Amino acid sequence: MTRGITGRIARATAARPWVTIGVWIVALAGAIVAAGGLGDALTQDERVLVAVESDRAAEIEERLRSDGDGTTSHEETVVVRSQSETFGEPAFDAALSSLAGAVGALEDVASVTVPTAEQPAPVSEDGATALVQVAFVPTVSEDAAAAYLDALDGAELEGFTFASVGELSGEQMFDTLAEEGLIRGEAIGIGVALVILLVVFGALVAAGIPLVVAIVSITMAVGATALVGQAFELSFFVVNMITMMGLALGIDYSLVMVQRFREELHQGRTVSDAVETAGSTANRAVLFSGITVVIALLGLLVVPSTIMRSLGAGAIIVAIMAVITSLTLLPAVLRLLGHRVNKGRVPFRRPDGEPRRWQAIARTVTGRPALWATAGLAVLVLLAAPATQMRLTFPGIDALPEDNQFRAGIEALTSEFGQGQSETVVVVEDAADARAQVDALAASIEADPAFAETTVEWHGDVAFIDTRDTFDAADPRAEEAIDRLRDSTVPEALDSTGAVAHVGGEQAGSIDFTDVITGMTPWVLLIVLGASFLLLLVAFRSVVVPAMAIVLNLLSAGAAFGLLVVVFQWGWGAELLGFAQVDGIAPWIPLFTFAVLFGLSMDYHVFLLSRIRERHDQGAPTREAISYGLTRTGLLITGAALIMVAVFGGFALGDLSEFAQMGFGLAAAVILDATVVRSIVVPSVMTLLGRHNWYLPGWLEWLPRVSVEGPSAAPEAEREPALVPAGRR
Repeated sequence: MTRGITGRIARATAARPWVTIGVWIVALAGAIVAAGGLGDALTQDERVLVAVESDRAAEIEERLRSDGDGTTSHEETVVVRSQSETFGEPAFDAALSSLAGAVGALEDVASVTVPTAEQPAPVSEDGATALVQVAFVPTVSEDAAAAYLDALDGAELEGFTFASVGELSGEQMFDTLAEEGLIRGEAIGIGVALVILLVVFGALVAAGIPLVVAIVSITMAVGATALVGQAFELSFFVVNMITMMGLALGIDYSLVMVQRFREELHQGRTVSDAVETAGSTANRAVLFSGITVVIALLGLLVVPSTIMRSLGAGAIIVAIMAVITSLTLLPAVLRLLGHRVNKGRVPFRRPDGEPRRWQAIARTVTGRPALWATAGLAVLVLLAAPATQMRLTFPGIDALPEDNQFRAGIEALTSEFGQGQSETVVVVEDAADARAQVDALAASIEADPAFAETTVEWHGDVAFIDTRDTFDAADPRAEEAIDRLRDSTVPEALDSTGAVAHVGGEQAGSIDFTDVITGMTPWVLLIVLGASFLLLLVAFRSVVVPAMAIVLNLLSAGAAFGLLVVVFQWGWGAELLGFAQVDGIAPWIPLFTFAVLFGLSMDYHVFLLSRIRERHDQGAPTREAISYGLTRTGLLITGAALIMVAVFGGFALGDLSEFAQMGFGLAAAVILDATVVRSIVVPSVMTLLGRHNWYLPGWLEWLPRVSVEGPSAAPEAEREPALVPAGRR
């Protein structure tokens, strides 16, 4: 048989396994050292990298309202609450003094302002809540910020709660929740993955190999990302992305290789021949699948957003590492293990047993293809219907856990002091001759129920109209208010003047981010769908195979989006699943989910079709080839999907709503794709199409012949002819 590049790599790395493993140990050591600098390369900023109105407002504000050197002071508001004491009583005053002393002595703290008898504001009407203002130097360090939060925890007294609200505490809160979600996701994913691998392989040693490959891939990817982060700005989400995708892809790729290796051993091949054959077949499919995943994720890199590019870069890096690990390290490990790969057999599963259950499923689906195709497609369309009601918006403060101190602080500021909501600023340039119009504009904004506490501040000929948003950021009325400002209120007020206005602030920035994401969606779709079509066209020499893959992947993604809307936006089953109901889906989730799902689903598609095409090329009729392919890959695809569901589901159980949406969306998409699409719709539709599956127009006969999974050693028979145009048969 033809070994191909993957077979030659497998043969070379397995020939000297200890040398291969030694090289990998050195590489891992270097990755661990490099990973130590990852923290300094990450940011929580979620910026768009093109000019938008809110950014222009922020640039002018920073230039004219900063401390004079281009920096802005950091301020935190500490909400001090008591259930039994009130302001002015000795215990309450002692709590304020304790807080001021603990925080005021810290490095980088410029001042601490507490309410006093002479200056009692800000204190709530019932006296049970007071606000302490903490000002930091502009260049506050990360260590100093952490020390501040530690001091705050240590200063709390019995009967009092201290909740800090501000940029520093917000970043710390998100970091903590992200880290907790990462640990939880890893624990759940690895634990469930091991159980599923035991079921799939029926042997403890074989089940442990994919986990080793996944861990190695993640470690290498984190080290590589740390190096990339020195040159490019990366979001802190990238670590969660690497871990999640590393577990999924590392296990997925090694699963195919290990299973094929064991099949070859069962057929009587030597260990060396089994490694080489698996490398020439399964690893060729892994290489092709890895290429499709990378191409699908490349679409995210064209989106001018730090978070989208970070997620795309992290997923691409770990996908590449998973492929490299599977192609080089895995053959060496299998060569050393040999027949011991089947050690530690579990009593409920024969490692070399025939997949009879999947044989029955394959016969059932291919026996009545029209019925199963109609049923599968109906399920996908029904689940996709709610996606038409999707609203894109970042989750509000209600999405945080109820016992979260940051949330409690903001709620107290909002309910008791009329603060806490985001703020909007209208920056008016060249407004020296339009002072009356600016004042009128400020009055119009104040009259709008969506805004309150509107003020005007002048810096030369630039006016800053500051106002507080009265609605939560995720409330549809908040978005409508910004649109109203931009579309009518501001233009009408400044009409016929030479002034130029820019609406900025957190809510305006979120709307601009959403507009950028939706504006780039057609380009991402073009890149992902176009490149995937071309790859499948070349790999399977058919225009039907890639067209069917694209249509079914779009339906699968639509079904996942529909479930996101039903659970998170409508709240159906959200409480049961432990999710917070929100007013919409984070703007980056649908596009990100689509790109990742397309890459992962192409894995399954390639693994399934490669075995079908392999059997067909041996001479089997299409129906028999489809049944064989589903029988041989059904358990692997379903097992890999369940592992991915466990990994994604583990991250979905975190306390950050955006992570929950991402994890749930991917988990739902993967399980639908592996069960409804790959196990039912694809085999039934292919059975209906028959030889039309392999239709290739005559004018494309020049395409190179590329075998995804190398030719089998089985003898050739008279095969069913592929469909070609008349005159070319």
